[in-house]
This record gives sequence, C-alpha cells and structure tokens, in this order.
Amino acid sequence: MKTPLISQPTARRHPTVVQLPTFHNCSKSAQIFTKVKEFFNFPIVIKCSGHLQFTDSLSDKFLMKFAFLVFALIFTTLPSFAKRTVCTITLNSDNERKLFTSKYKKEDLQFVELTDFKRGHTNQDEWLDKACESGVKCDSLIISGHFGGTFFGEDSPLTLPLSTLEKKACAKSCDGVLSHPKEVYLFGCNTLADKKIDRRTPAEYRQVLINDGISEEYVDRIVAARYSPIGESFKMTMQKVFSGVPQIYGFDSIGPSGKTVSSFLNNYLGKIPNYSERINQLEAAKVVSQIEKSTEISQRFSGPWNSSMKGTAYSSCVGAPPTKRKECELFDDRKSGYEKMLTIESLLNEPNRKDHFLTIEEYFRGKDLSKLSEDELAVLRRIRGNQQAANELIALLPKLNSVLETKFPMMGLAEKLGWIEPKTLNLEYEKTLKSAFKGGFGGNKVASFCSIENPPTFSASQIQPEWFKNNGFLDVLQCWQGPKRAALPEHYTAEIKKQLDSTDSDKVLASMSILTANLKTDRDLQVKLAGFLYSEDLSISASAMTRLSDLRDPNGQVLTIIARGLDSTDQSQQRRSAYTIRNMKIQDAELKRKALQIDPSMQPW
Repeated sequence: MKTPLISQPTARRHPTVVQLPTFHNCSKSAQIFTKVKEFFNFPIVIKCSGHLQFTDSLSDKFLMKFAFLVFALIFTTLPSFAKRTVCTITLNSDNERKLFTSKYKKEDLQFVELTDFKRGHTNQDEWLDKACESGVKCDSLIISGHFGGTFFGEDSPLTLPLSTLEKKACAKSCDGVLSHPKEVYLFGCNTLADKKIDRRTPAEYRQVLINDGISEEYVDRIVAARYSPIGESFKMTMQKVFSGVPQIYGFDSIGPSGKTVSSFLNNYLGKIPNYSERINQLEAAKVVSQIEKSTEISQRFSGPWNSSMKGTAYSSCVGAPPTKRKECELFDDRKSGYEKMLTIESLLNEPNRKDHFLTIEEYFRGKDLSKLSEDELAVLRRIRGNQQAANELIALLPKLNSVLETKFPMMGLAEKLGWIEPKTLNLEYEKTLKSAFKGGFGGNKVASFCSIENPPTFSASQIQPEWFKNNGFLDVLQCWQGPKRAALPEHYTAEIKKQLDSTDSDKVLASMSILTANLKTDRDLQVKLAGFLYSEDLSISASAMTRLSDLRDPNGQVLTIIARGLDSTDQSQQRRSAYTIRNMKIQDAELKRKALQIDPSMQPW
C-alpha cells in the first residue's frame, strides 16, 4: 500500500461524509478526483450525488484540509480538461523541443515557441513582452540555451536575462509563462546552481566547458556568473521567478549539451507515457502543496528526472511560495522614489545585504542623483553613512577580478553611494586592467570594460604603451568615448596615432575612429588620413573618405594630397578623390570641374 502524501492523524470511529453542493459537469470532476486518489492514495469514494464519502475514519484536522482540497479542485481545476499548452524558449539547441514534440505528438497538446513572438516586430528584444501580453498560459515551460546569468545561444541574437525574468515576476506581468506552469525545465549549465564552491577551480571549469564545445567568448560569461560571490544563487532566484511552480528541473553545474542530451532525455520521457496526465497530477499537487507541505510530493515527481539524468549535474527544486518580496518594490511603478529609497535602506541593513547589491545597483544605474527630492536625498545621506554595508562591498571588490561583469557595476555602485574615494577607485580600475591583460584581453573582458558607466581616466604614468597595441583595448576606448566620440587625453592620442602605421587593418580602422574628435585641429592627422584615400585596403580608404567628409577648409598640403587622385590613371583612385572633394564641399572651381568630369552624375555643390 502506498504511503499517503498527506499525513493522516488518528482515525475516528465512524465514517465521515463531507456534503458538497452539486456542480456542473460532475463526471469530469470525478475523473480528476480519481487521479488524486490514485496518485496520492487518498481514502475516498467519489460520487456525483453532491457529496464525497470517506472509506476510512479520519481526524477533524485532516477532514478540514481535505475539504479545502476538494473545494479547490472543484472550483479551480475544471479548466484542466482543456488542451494543455507546452511552451518552449529555444535560444540554442532545439533538440530538447524536438524530443518533447516527437514523444507526445499523438496527445492533445499545444506546443508554443515563445521566441516566435519576435516575428513582425522591428525590436527583437521585445519578444518576451509580446509573449507575455498574448495571454498564453503555459502548463509546462522548457527553456534551452547556454546560461551564465542570461540564457543565450551561439547562433541566435536573442537573449533572456535572468534580471528580466525577475522584473516580470515582481510585476506579475507574465504570470501565464512564469507562475502558471506545473513544471519548468531549464536546460543549461548552472541554472539551479547554489553558492556552494564547485569542485573545480574557475580555470578547470572553463576548460571543461571548452571541451564541451562552447566557444571561448561564451565560456568566460558562464564561468564569471557561476563563481560570483555577490547576489543570490541562481537556484534561489529561479525559485522566486517561478514562484508556486510545483517542479523545476535544471543543473547545478555543467549540463548536457544539445548534442548529448538526447539519450538522457529519451530515457526520462520514456518514464512518462502520458504527459497530459502528468500535468493533471502536478496541478493536483500544486493545490495539495498549499495545504500540506510535503517533500514526498516533490520527490515523487523528481524521481524519474534524477534517475534518468545520472551522469550529469542534475538538480530539481520547487518554486518559492507566492509571497511579497521587498526587492520587488524597487521596480513597482506605484511606489514613489522616496518609498524606493526607504526600501534600499532597509535591504542594506539586512544581514544578507550582499544578496541585494546587484538589484540596488540596477535601480541606481543611469539615475541622476542630483535630481532626487529632498526626502530622497535625506535617505541617501543615511545610506552613505552605512559603514557596515560600505565595508562589506569594498572588501568584495578584490575577489571579483574573475567576474568583471559583476565587479564593475559594484564599483559604480560604491562610487555613486560615496563609499569609495575617487583616487582609490581609479587605482582599482588600473589594477583590474593590468590583471585582465595577463590572460589575454578580448571577448568578454572587452564587453565588461565597455559596460563601465563612468569610465576612468588614467594618467600618463599609469598607461602602458602595450595596451594601445591591443585591438580589444582600442574597442574599449571607443566605448568610453561614447556615440559622440569625445576627445581623449593627449597622452592617449599620442599612443593611438602610432597604431595608424600598423599592418593590421582592424587596428588602423579603430584608431581612425577614436581620433575623429581630433581631426579638425590636428593637421598631421589630416595629412595621414588624406594619404589613406589611396590605400589598397578598401575598408581603410572608405573610412578615410568618411572621416574627411566632415573637414572644412583643409590646409594646402591636405588639399594637394586629395586632389592628386584626380589625375591618376587608376579609375578607382579618381573616383575616391572626386567624391571626397564633393563631400568636403571644396569650392575651388578647377577641382570641382575635374571632379564632375570624372563622375558627371554627381550633383553640383
């Protein structure tokens, strides 16, 4: 005999009848009660005469709980007889989706790929918003992709940041996708990782991921997110995002890739012959869990997953209870700025304040603190005086060198809250940059340095000439300049000009872009770019034409070099010269005549 999943206290002497009002479509309701009886071993007899009769005598406490269950099932689960919806979010391998659809193609299931909501929209980042707004109600959710704090794929431009899911969960603006499912599958590394130290070092873990076929660019992101000492664990965050979901499946370290998942997943799905019936059972379990906490319910559903995924870092858990979360107030449009500042102050006074640093940083990101109200500024002053929180954050910074995606936002937060002196901050940026160059500077490191909201300015004694020979660092400098290409300090530009003589076209192109702000006042630079008009590398000549087009009244030496192409026997050089003269709006009558002879289709200027 199965052990009941709801505890049954001391029995009474006489059978008990719970009277229920008659209700529509009782026969279908009896079906779901029968499933409950079979799965949970409830001692009940189900009749459509308007009442239920227990076969065993049970205590009043149990009857009260079961009466609640009965009413909940009657009035909340009758829609479960409609077609079930299995939602998928496919950002990398589609093997997982194909295996589910193939296995259950004969069942009356509706499969919905949520990333398809991107179609017809110019901004593809809005696909999740559109999916949420569609009203889709997922009975099961399957997400597949690489994971490193963000779900992503190597061949897809779409991403799904965990922070986005958190905001949706806080706002309850996507309940049909996040809290309606009866189970959620998270196919990706570390999706249910906690903060326990992995048995591998970051370097070892990185190599395992590379061996698994993940490109180095993405490997850095995954390793960084896994080993960050700041913020909640992925497991805890997933439990909050999928609040109330009876079962969440994932991996607490490296998970199987899309290429290797088939054998594991086929084994697992073979243990679930009828998926619609499983969802019905999970729906009943969701109601049961509201009245009787029981790990046995979770164990019964996760058992097939655990046994099928042996050999992987499989994990499973239940969604957190649907409770109000204090940090959600920071993204609640109904809360005033003053109320949100009070929430931040409260979070920073909690013992687990480091779990909230990332959320608080996100709130302050891009915010002009000079525009805060007097009440908000009063709270900010108290926050700035929170020495315990300040010391805890500053002490964490040196531990984040391998997690730059986290370190720089934390340095920015410390700067905004006045918890770190400008000189100390600058030196920390310098040390971090030197450390980053030791292991090769590119990919994820470049993206992390680009993300710095208030970029540092290094003195002439701090910079190292070798930095400027690195294409990744030149990319970072372009990020720090911003879209308006602000001029950099003179000791920077002196090193960048040297790169114009490089044989690496990418280095030359980046240097030209960075030096655009200096072009109008730097005559030597003007001469250099004029000479690039005749480069055999078409990308360099095209870039030179673009940069020179904004130049007005060039000096005689520059004009001579530009006009030289008009008399060339090379038609390509002739056209480059003619178009540059046109774009620069040079008014010399003879040069205009020659340029229009080369291409009469050009509009006179």
